Amino acid sequence: MNTSTNVTYEKNVKLSTRQLCLTAILIAFTFVVTRFLQIPIPLGYFNIGNSVILISCLFVSSPYGILVGSIGSALADLTSYPEYALPTLIIKAIMPVIFYAIIKIHKDSAKMCILAFAVATLIPLFGYTLVGGILSGSITAGFIQFPGLLLEYVANIIIFCSVLNPCLKYRKIVNF
Repeated sequence: MNTSTNVTYEKNVKLSTRQLCLTAILIAFTFVVTRFLQIPIPLGYFNIGNSVILISCLFVSSPYGILVGSIGSALADLTSYPEYALPTLIIKAIMPVIFYAIIKIHKDSAKMCILAFAVATLIPLFGYTLVGGILSGSITAGFIQFPGLLLEYVANIIIFCSVLNPCLKYRKIVNF
C-alpha cells in the first residue's frame, strides 16, 4: 500500500470522525435548546433553535448540518408536540440546505451569513404557518401563530448576529 494513500485515507477518516462527533453534540444541543427553552404560542412554541442550527452549519459541512437541524428539532417536537415531528424533520432539513446554498461562495463573509440566515429562516416561518393550518383544519387558524413565529424569526436573527463574528473568528482559528 502506498504511504501517501494511507495518509490521505487517515486524514479523511479523521475529518469524518471529527464531523460526526461534532454533529452528534450539536444535535443534542439543538434538542436541549429547542425542547427546554420554549415559550408557548398558539399552535406551538417559540424557541431559539434556528440560531443554534444555523450557527452549527458554520462548523459542520452540509450533510451534517442538515442532520443537526432535522434530527435535533424533530426530537424536541417528538417530546413536546409530536404531531409536528414529521413536518419539523422536513422543514428543518430544508432550512440548512438554503443556508448552505447562499453562503457557498462567501462563507467567511458576515453579511452573506446574515443574508443566508434571514432567507433560510423564512422556511420555518411560513412552513409552520402552513402546517399549523393543515393540522388545525383551517389555514386561517394557521395564521394565528404567525405573530409568534415572526417574533421568533426576529429573535433568532438577533441572536445569530450577536454571535456570528466570534464564531467566524473561532472557525478560522481551529481551521474549520
